[in-house]
Amino acid sequence: MSAIETLLNRNSHPRLVAPGPDEAELETILRAAMRAPDHGRLRPWRFVVIAGDRRELLGQCFRDSLVIRGISDEAQLTKALNAPLRAPLVLAGLLHPVAHEKISRDEQGHAVAAALHAAQLAADALGYGCVWRTGGYATDPNVVEALGGDVGDEVIGFLYLGTREGPSKLLPEEPLESFVRYF
Repeated sequence: MSAIETLLNRNSHPRLVAPGPDEAELETILRAAMRAPDHGRLRPWRFVVIAGDRRELLGQCFRDSLVIRGISDEAQLTKALNAPLRAPLVLAGLLHPVAHEKISRDEQGHAVAAALHAAQLAADALGYGCVWRTGGYATDPNVVEALGGDVGDEVIGFLYLGTREGPSKLLPEEPLESFVRYF
């Protein structure tokens, strides 16, 4: 698939099964992420790969996050516990901001988002499905710490990666004139 075809056909696919990317494919995905636009080459990103049994530990972190926030509904707690098991591999993209007088934290967060998008496109080009998730876990300092992040870091997204199960949903063509104007 060409780069243009990959871009024009990108689609989230939440039903993912094994196999996920192997070591060489994961390296390609991560190298693509590292090519994202990054003002000042600050490299404000940290990537955490969660696979195998570690996904269960991440699920426990998610569950604990809800409990700390006072959520006791057993269905929500079970859903949090099982969330990382929805794909064989989860890639967390953390913002690790760098103090800079001209490049804001927000701009650095945009760089991390661009990196995750590049990772998603690379995974798609390699034939894998992806879905990007965030939610309250992304800003929970306990989850960030469990992932090895520092104080002040935050998760910009959790990219779930694996083999697509079932058909992809069709996305409608959006009329450009609804979203584009010329200055």
